[in-house]
Amino acid sequence: MKPEEVPEFMRDLPVRKIWGIGEKSERKLDELGVKTCGELQRFSRPELVDVFGKFGLDLYDLCCGIDHRLVEPDRPRKSLSTEETFAIDLTTLEQCEEKLEELFQDLMADLAQKESAREITKIFVKLKFNDFTRTTAERAGLAPTLGDFRALLAEAFARTGKPVRLIGLGVRFAETMPENAQMDLL
Repeated sequence: MKPEEVPEFMRDLPVRKIWGIGEKSERKLDELGVKTCGELQRFSRPELVDVFGKFGLDLYDLCCGIDHRLVEPDRPRKSLSTEETFAIDLTTLEQCEEKLEELFQDLMADLAQKESAREITKIFVKLKFNDFTRTTAERAGLAPTLGDFRALLAEAFARTGKPVRLIGLGVRFAETMPENAQMDLL
């Protein structure tokens, strides 16, 4: 995209597509009658700071297509996960467990394809509930086995017992040092 095309592109872009806009921010914007970046551009920087605090400064630029964050395309990923959102909420642990094996198979396939040589330090299960709250059960030192994910699922589900909208499984990797990095001597 050419720089002169950015203003027109941004005008109709939904605000949800802006980096940093999650469900809470989207609700605030909806209360202000804002659905697109063009509608958000009608607010001044001070008005956005009043509503969003310090993030309002960034939001003012982002809705105009101005983003000063550094691009780091070769940064190694810190984790790998897969998740599924369900059309009908799952209300029992057994229903959640039925979905676990397919997610586990997807995660293992992704690991084999994308990150087979990386050292795994933690595994986790994320649950998002029908009221959009969420919880994550995470353990260090466990291998990514179906049994260990099942135990984390049970732990996370037991925290609330609320109907489950989304289940996610993932792994966290050991930090890797760049090849040319030097360690500091004390």
